[in-house]
Amino acid sequence: MVIVLFYPRGYNFNPSKPHISSIACVMPPIGLASIAAVLRKAGHDVTIMDGSLQPSISNQEWAKKICAGKPDMVGFSATTSAFQDAYDVCSRVKHLMPQCKIAFGGVHVSWGKGELLKQFKNIDYIIAGEGEIAFRALADGESPSVYDRIYYRDGKEVCNGKNETPFCQLDELPFPAYDMLKGFPNKYLMPLFSYPRHPGANIISSRGCVFQCSYCDRSVFGKSFRWNSPEYTFQQMLWLKRDFGVRHVNFYDDLFTLNRQRVAELCERLATSKLRMSFNCIVRIGYIDKELIKLLKKGGCWMVSVGIESGDQALLDKHKDSLSLDAIRRDIKLLHESGLWVKGLFMMGFPGETESGIIKTREFALSLPLKDANITAFTPFPGAPISSEIERLGAFDNNWSKLDCVNFVFVSKEIKDIAVLKKHYAAFYEEFYNRPFMRKVVYPRMFFQSPHSMYRLVKNSTRFLDFTRSLKSQ
Repeated sequence: MVIVLFYPRGYNFNPSKPHISSIACVMPPIGLASIAAVLRKAGHDVTIMDGSLQPSISNQEWAKKICAGKPDMVGFSATTSAFQDAYDVCSRVKHLMPQCKIAFGGVHVSWGKGELLKQFKNIDYIIAGEGEIAFRALADGESPSVYDRIYYRDGKEVCNGKNETPFCQLDELPFPAYDMLKGFPNKYLMPLFSYPRHPGANIISSRGCVFQCSYCDRSVFGKSFRWNSPEYTFQQMLWLKRDFGVRHVNFYDDLFTLNRQRVAELCERLATSKLRMSFNCIVRIGYIDKELIKLLKKGGCWMVSVGIESGDQALLDKHKDSLSLDAIRRDIKLLHESGLWVKGLFMMGFPGETESGIIKTREFALSLPLKDANITAFTPFPGAPISSEIERLGAFDNNWSKLDCVNFVFVSKEIKDIAVLKKHYAAFYEEFYNRPFMRKVVYPRMFFQSPHSMYRLVKNSTRFLDFTRSLKSQ
């Protein structure tokens, strides 16, 4: 079967003004690459098209490019914010090739399932959850009724299969088809100052999360947690370096360090090899100690990201599973003293958050020895636990295209005015990156720590300045 897998841009298209995300960070679609590898191994003719790499191409042009290969099936992966963009391309493909079958996967359709199939008539199949096994079944010509996570139409009725879709055995999967990603690895860019050497690549070495935060959509994996073996992960890193020249890896796992034994074995394997690759990962507050840090550094860890979210303990108790301010202070101190580059992840605009709570978060962030930070707009994704009661907690603009963690689509009853959120969002970044710790400790070392990031910053300085000015003018 001839198959095209398409990854949409996921933001409002404006060819005259490149989106800042296409400059600051472009991540490869690892989920699609994994499905592509499985399909290729099964003998299918597969192509990946990544809209994020070519933001100036219109959806009509993408549809023509997709149809040029005369595919039997097209697969779309879509987040909530990218769904409408993906469906627009899908509809144009259906207009050009009515006989072509269309399948959608990803977190948004894993939430919406059959209800989305009822609303969006140009989609033939929805695959909820992991896509490798179900998509291969469709490509191999099996009936869509084979698995319960495949949704399809039987006449006018929307149905799904009766047999439970098995979980993937992760070590039995081929490595994601990075080679099908045009321009990999150099065209893909990690977040600025999050890597010491270029080029880099993402690896997902585990799936799932055992925690239940109010704002996280767990529609794809639920509360399961599975992982690749240390040797599988090491061999994937070895392949990336040998065949693509990758020098740094970002582990895009929700809970990279949850299985302590796995991390220890991988880091020992990396330390005793001649691979000499550095990596980033996320570590969870409350699960950090000196021995773990020693293991990570021994294996080549360069930066860790920590989910902090808020400096208001009352808000953390409501929205973040098992997290305290005291634990945050303790663990970040340990990480900083070890010499690791530490990035804090924050969120603004929670239900129940007051303006004084936002100020608490900013002051808390300024007090920590963090070298970098990212603050996202609270976003009640459809599959998140908080979404069922979000309408009574404040004003919610339920426009899927805006649910990208950048737009403030929710304004709590306590805040009332979106302008307050935008003001504090700009103030957070301005004060965080102008504090003495950054000027004295971080900035003097940036060029030496991440020279490629400095090159990107200088090259795109006008665009970044325009973005900064837009924040201040909001």
